[in-house]
Amino acid sequence: MESSEDGGYSVGGPSGDENYFQGYTFRDRSHSSRVVKSIMDLCLEDGLFADVTITVDSKEFQLHRLVLSAQSCFFRSMFTSNLREAYDRNIELKDVSAPVFQSLVDYIYHGTIKLRIEDLQDTYEMADMYQLTALFEECSRFLSRTVDVRNCLQVMWLADRHSDQELYTAAKHCAKIHLVQLHQTEEFLNLPLCLLVDIIKDGVPSSQNPTAAIESWINHNKVEREEYSDIFTEIGEKVHIYLIGKEDTRTHSLAVSLHCDEDDAISAGGSIPRRMWKCNMHTMDWERCAPLPRDRLHHTLVSVSTEDAIYSLGGKALQDTLSNAVIYYTVQDNIWKETTQLDTAVSGGAAGVNLESTIYLLGGEENDMDFFTKPSRLIQCFDTATQRCHTKPYMLPFAGCMHATAHKDLIFVVAEGDSLVCFNPLLDSFTRLRFPEVWSCVPSLWKVASCNGCIYVFRDKCKKGDASTLKLNPATSVVSVIKGIKILLTNWQFVLA
Repeated sequence: MESSEDGGYSVGGPSGDENYFQGYTFRDRSHSSRVVKSIMDLCLEDGLFADVTITVDSKEFQLHRLVLSAQSCFFRSMFTSNLREAYDRNIELKDVSAPVFQSLVDYIYHGTIKLRIEDLQDTYEMADMYQLTALFEECSRFLSRTVDVRNCLQVMWLADRHSDQELYTAAKHCAKIHLVQLHQTEEFLNLPLCLLVDIIKDGVPSSQNPTAAIESWINHNKVEREEYSDIFTEIGEKVHIYLIGKEDTRTHSLAVSLHCDEDDAISAGGSIPRRMWKCNMHTMDWERCAPLPRDRLHHTLVSVSTEDAIYSLGGKALQDTLSNAVIYYTVQDNIWKETTQLDTAVSGGAAGVNLESTIYLLGGEENDMDFFTKPSRLIQCFDTATQRCHTKPYMLPFAGCMHATAHKDLIFVVAEGDSLVCFNPLLDSFTRLRFPEVWSCVPSLWKVASCNGCIYVFRDKCKKGDASTLKLNPATSVVSVIKGIKILLTNWQFVLA
């Protein structure tokens, strides 16, 4: 009788009951984990069985080839090659500092590491060199969260060398929105052409004076760089707003696109709920563009800049029935196309956010069992690459009409109430920030936007003298009223998904 998955033995022969008393095979299911733990305990016991000494900055580390090879492909290749290091008991490493290597050794042996800002870039580089993938990815996420005007260009160089696209994008975005502060710095003036072009090519806010930045960069080495001036002749602020709705009431759906063609810009709805207009940003003339395939109300518009497309999700037909349709407008072709439907039909104020080509559709209204509408707490995820939708297995901490914005790899959500919720799709977790009572004494629907590395929260309705705009810096957890009052938050509340 062969053992089942939760059994501990197996018996041969045609009759298990008859042979059981003659002998059986015992299988210790905790054996592997116990052996690993025992090996690690022995290795950590004053360097017992250490078979290699690694010297870094004159500091010696008594280590074990087996442990290093099991955790790092770099060391595995070193110890199994025909190089001298495969046989020598003493190896010297020159590309890493002793404090950083000590941190890496602690991580390899214990699985934990204290990441510090001052050593973060060195740890990031060494984790990539020694092929410690999980540590490298965590350092990348930490750098993305902490990138600022002081280090964004250096981090951009770093991410480019290590082919880390997510970190590179975060650093590039920071450089775009702080170009005025950067363009006289030594790091900017010595920036390679390819990185400068990458910062400029898909648009820089005009407030950052990109022309002055380019001139500074060229004049820093005019003899060699003057020939590049033609590359930067067509630079402008490519931020475009698309609106669809009733012209007389101005109740529009809204989306912002960052990568549209130069001839396209603001688009707004006409007198029927499917007509679209666009405003040429150069001439400021309004032109009609392709209308929606059918009339729709209360749908959610989301821009996907990497595709130069605007997605319309959910909403209501004129017969007041909820829709699960998803259609998208391509700027280049000026046409609407239909694609896969949502899992659940939603309408009435659902929030839509694009994060790395996945559209997160949050809340709104959905049908109950009797086909009456009810506030929704669903999180639907529409992958624009595969054109497929799936629903998260957990719910939002609140329901109904809401508004959201993306900041790096996080989504900030507000609704009618007294709090701002930070949703982390990677960790499937929520963090709730309660507003001080003076800002939330009158219930009102809030709106939220991400700009210049901060989160801005606006209240639709407020009494005279009430704070109507809040500014949150996610890096420091400081909230400011626009008037300049600052409060350090100490009451973060975690909400389980």
